[in-house]
This record gives sequence, C-alpha cells and structure tokens, in this order.
Amino acid sequence: MNRSSGDIIILLLFTAAVYTLCISCQDKEPLEVFFEEDEMLISAYLEKHSEDYSTLIRILEITNLKSTLNAYGHYTFFAPDNDAFQEFFAQQGKSTAEEFDPGYLATLIRYHLLDIEIESSYFRDGVIQDTTYSGDHLVITFSTGGLETIMVNDASISERDIHVENGLIHRINGVLTPIIGSIVDRLREFEEYRIFTDALDISGLSDSLNIIRIDLNEDIFIRSRFTIFVESDEVYKQEGIKNANDLVAKYSDTGDPTDEDNGFYQFMAYHIIPGLHYLNEIDSFNYPTLAENQLINVRITENIYLNSKGGDGGVQPAESSVMVIEGQSNRQAKNGVFHEIDHLLEPLLPPPVYLVVDLTDYQGISIGKDYSEKDLEDIPGLSSEHTGIYFRNSILGDGETNLQTTSNSAGWMVEFELAPILRGRYDVYLHFASHRTNTNQVQGFWDEARFGGIQDFQHQRRDPEAGSWLRDFNTNNYIGRLLLTETATHTIKFIALGGGFGNFDYLVFQPIED
Repeated sequence: MNRSSGDIIILLLFTAAVYTLCISCQDKEPLEVFFEEDEMLISAYLEKHSEDYSTLIRILEITNLKSTLNAYGHYTFFAPDNDAFQEFFAQQGKSTAEEFDPGYLATLIRYHLLDIEIESSYFRDGVIQDTTYSGDHLVITFSTGGLETIMVNDASISERDIHVENGLIHRINGVLTPIIGSIVDRLREFEEYRIFTDALDISGLSDSLNIIRIDLNEDIFIRSRFTIFVESDEVYKQEGIKNANDLVAKYSDTGDPTDEDNGFYQFMAYHIIPGLHYLNEIDSFNYPTLAENQLINVRITENIYLNSKGGDGGVQPAESSVMVIEGQSNRQAKNGVFHEIDHLLEPLLPPPVYLVVDLTDYQGISIGKDYSEKDLEDIPGLSSEHTGIYFRNSILGDGETNLQTTSNSAGWMVEFELAPILRGRYDVYLHFASHRTNTNQVQGFWDEARFGGIQDFQHQRRDPEAGSWLRDFNTNNYIGRLLLTETATHTIKFIALGGGFGNFDYLVFQPIED
C-alpha cells in the first residue's frame, strides 16, 4: 500500500499535538494606533538617521509600510543599513529599490519585524521562537567570543538594542532574505546532500515535503512543517553507498520503493519528523516520524544524539550513536528545517521515556478563537460533540493557555487523537486549570474503552493564609495506568456526566519500570 500525500498530511496535522508547534492561521498586521508626533518611533528614528537608512526609508515608502512601523506596539525590527541594501541589490542584479516588485519588498520588510521586544541579552543560540510578520522564523548564532558577534540568519548585528517608543531596533549589515523554497528545494541547493535528495524523489516522499500550505477550509489554513535529519554523501560513501540506487538496493525489500511497508521507504520516512524542531527546541524525548509507528529517541548531553546505544542503560552515548552536527544544522526552508547527522540513521526501537502531550497544540487552531463542533470537522486530530472549543489564555490569568469547552451542560464530549506512543506501561495524568465553573464529573475513555474513574475538574485546596478553600489553580488528575502492547496512535476522550466546563492543558505519560 502506498502512502499518499494526504495520508502524510493527516499524520502531520495531529502528531503536532505532542510537541510545541503553533502557528497563526492568519497574516498579522500591527494595530495602527499612533503615538504623538514628538515621540521617537521606529520610522522616525530611521528618518533621523537617514545617512545610514535612506534606502530602507525608500522601501518603506514604496510599500506603504512606514505607518506600520509607527504603530503602537512592542516590536523588534532588524534594520539593514544602506551598505547592506547595496550589496543585496548587486546580488539580485538590480541598482535601486524601484526595480523590485512592491509585493516582494513588503514581504521583505515583514520578514525583518517581530511582534515582541527582544533585547540582545535575551538572544539564545538557535531559533527565535516568535515568528516574524511574514510567518517565518529567524535564527540567532554567536561567535566563539560570545556576545562579540551576534548573527541573525546570515547577517551580523552591527548595532544592537536601540530603544524607541514602540520597540527595539537592531542594525544589521545584511538583508535577511525570506526563504521561499520547500524543504526539498533547499536540500537541492546543497551538493553534499545529493544522494539523500535523490532518494526522497525515488521514495515519493518529496511530493509531501514540497507542500507548504494546507487549506483546511475557506477560513482556516496552516503551514506544513517538517524536520529532517540528513546524512551527507560522505557518510553514505563510508558505507559503500555511491548513489541513491545503491541506497535503494541496501534497504528495499518489496520491489516497490514507494510502498510504505518497503524497507527503503521506511528508512527515508524515519528521517522525517512532523513539526518544526530547531536544535535549541529539541529535548530528550521520543519523537514520532513519518515511518508508521516508529520513533526516534533524542538524548542531549554535551551534544545531541539520536538513538543512543551507549552504556549505563543507554544514558551515555557510544561512538556508534548518531550525532547531530550542530554547525551544519538549523538550515531553514519555508516549510521546515534540516539538520546534518554523522552516521546512518536506521529505525530502532527506543526505550519508553517520560512523555508530555500538549493538548492545545493541534495545527489549525489559534489562541483567542473558539471553534464550533462543525469547525472542528476540518481540524484533524480534534473533535467534539455538543460543544465547541475555546483556545484561550488561561482562565486563571497566569499566562498559560488551555482548551475550554464552550458548553457547560452535561453530555459534552471532546476527543483527541494522539501521535504514536511507544509500547510499554505508563501512569497517565491530565493537567488542567481548576476552576469553580468546571464540571466535577468527567469520564475518560482510551481507544473507546472506559479509562480510570470519574474525574473532578474542580479541585479544592486549603489556603492557610486566607483560611478558606481555593478552586482556581493549575493542577492535575491521575487518570490511570496503561499497558500498551505495541507502538501505535491512540485516542483519548472525555465525556461530561454533570454540568460545568471542561478544561484541557496537557497529558503526562510516566513510564513504569519493570
């Protein structure tokens, strides 16, 4: 049986629930509420220093985005100086900003703008978690000397932490070029990955990896996201593999390399994780792959290792483990990121590990919005009956987020499809925001079978200072113990037996030692 692009899209959509992968479904524009004219805003600062930023000012005029940078808010703007634009123009074979399409220039400006203030002291080596106004991520790297040189993508920050009324400006010596190619397009740009890229074509996986946008309905769309661990041609040659056909010959066992049960297809799919995982966001975890019900174990010590095979119960990586080469990683594409590894990555059954499943992290839902039962029909992995879902900032006002039912009547049902979980025994806990408006009678179901006892979403605890009982706090319920006999996807469902809202944050699976 061949795995179609549609199958992989569905897997991509609901496996994102295990790991942090949240992207807005709408283009962002700042709310245009302006400061007084005598206050220094981003655009005003650039105009005051026009000897350095005259080209940038001209582009803001062409794109009508000057007022955007004068809007109320707390922004971070990476501002290329005149020298940066002159070099960029030369690379593009142009002389002036007027020679570019205004739409492209608008995207270029949005790619340099973040809807949050980030001082350089808060930069960390790796991806900036907040996306730009073009919906993309920027990557920070440091020189060996620490803060002496800070790079954002391929540009150096030449002057940092310029404070203005509506945010921060970081002057940069290069123009940040928006990534427009798919992850396959980007891989093709690197000659050292030719065998891997050709193998993706042979497997048929490149068709799915070329998908950048998925329209769920007229109002909801998402960006597909993939993370790939890629071997260089040199790694393959060390194994006697000179081209993609040699790789097919080594692993193919059914005659059809596009068959999802074929060993070659499984080998290639095992290199691909649904979701966007830069190195600074990867944790010691088991991650699902596009190879059905197969997971990669990540272990972080001084380096990042995949499928560690070392001593001490596998805690210390051995020489035979696969190591991520950090200097050749965090390479971006419009729909993903790829990291180079130093050995062949072959499917391996990892040990069970502590697992957190984020129930708020289904692609297609956005913070601050509510979704009807019908809306959820277009969001794979999340469904309900007799209620909608509100993706909200926590009712406790503590900066956390969670899902809440829109109905407080008995009989509502919410069901979550979960990514593959490694076989083993687990104690399962549901974390949520306890509140007096929640229901105190909920029954859980695992794969349609009753799971655990009646759950109470109204916890109480004694406040020793006030001498009263509190119900409004983040807490968890122990649901029960599971014995999973195979690595597979599962569903967990909750049904209200009494009146009150349901609230869902995340699940914890705690492995039980034999």
